[in-house]
Amino acid sequence: MINHADSRIQRALNRVPVPYPLTLDSLFAVIRDLYPRPLKLLRGAPPVKGLRANGLWLTRPHADSDAMWIAPELTGAAAVHSLAHEAGHFLLGHEPVEISEPAPEPDTEFQFLSSAFLTGCLLGRARAQDGPHDPEHVQIEDQAERFAFALRRKATELARENRHRGDDLLDRLHHSL
Repeated sequence: MINHADSRIQRALNRVPVPYPLTLDSLFAVIRDLYPRPLKLLRGAPPVKGLRANGLWLTRPHADSDAMWIAPELTGAAAVHSLAHEAGHFLLGHEPVEISEPAPEPDTEFQFLSSAFLTGCLLGRARAQDGPHDPEHVQIEDQAERFAFALRRKATELARENRHRGDDLLDRLHHSL
């Protein structure tokens, strides 16, 4: 199980009623119920041009909701894991990526500066080659990743315990052994 060094992750995990079965939609429904603002699940194009990531937790102060984006090519366990990772950021008290009002595109072409840089969008990812690698950011990403693994492990244990529900005879046999 989770050791004492991860007590913060355990406390966050205890706040989450793990759905059965654990799917992208069932997990998002639980997260949405815990979230203090309206929350949307985005599955289309990355919310930030040029983003290379599996998921992202976004706050959008100019919009009526925040969002969690999961790369559309991810399905099944990979998509659930990425969503659990982003939920870990929220439940562990990390800061979301803020997406402000889109700035108008500059009229001038700059050869060496991207338009994302010029509009103030500086975003990276701890595991990406081009993202931030400072120890604090790496620790935040590691915590969210450990939360995602712990949530999936808890869901697996619950599924194992509940696999014979609905068949009283098998359920009694399973629990008596």
